[in-house]
Amino acid sequence: MKKFKLLEIIYLEIEQTSYFPFKYIPGVIGFFLRYLFVKLMAKKLNGMIWIPPGVELLHLRNIIFGKNVGINVGTYINGVGSIIFEDFVMVGSNVTINSEKKIADKMYNQNNSDSKFPEQIILKEGCWLAAGTVVFPGVTVGKGSVLGANSLASKNIPDFEIYAGAPAKKIRSREIK
Repeated sequence: MKKFKLLEIIYLEIEQTSYFPFKYIPGVIGFFLRYLFVKLMAKKLNGMIWIPPGVELLHLRNIIFGKNVGINVGTYINGVGSIIFEDFVMVGSNVTINSEKKIADKMYNQNNSDSKFPEQIILKEGCWLAAGTVVFPGVTVGKGSVLGANSLASKNIPDFEIYAGAPAKKIRSREIK
């Protein structure tokens, strides 16, 4: 369980308020401003990152970006439990990557910080999340793996595998040449 402290909440508000002006700026200027913002706010940025207008980024200080990461339009990324994007990760449009579980039952009020459980997500080198996919907290997507469009990854995806569906199931292995 993670309880949010006042300073953490203030930091998140500052992060979101300062990101908003850059979020929708089109073209090269917008790309450059979003790159600089991520470079300043992320835990680590190892190289170039492609972030078009309309990408939602939360808790950047818990996110590590490798080289040549591409994130497409409409994607929601919440790094409260930490997210690692290794090199050459491709993220399609309207993907959700949320590293926070919420428990809502009789014992917990869903707005209560006691009901939130952060878990790390790892997106390994060269993996591809196709449009509309959802990656659940605690999931590792393996090296060179593909998660098909509109899939739900609730369990780890092994290296060089193609998964699709809700929940995601193995379609086949990828051949490495």
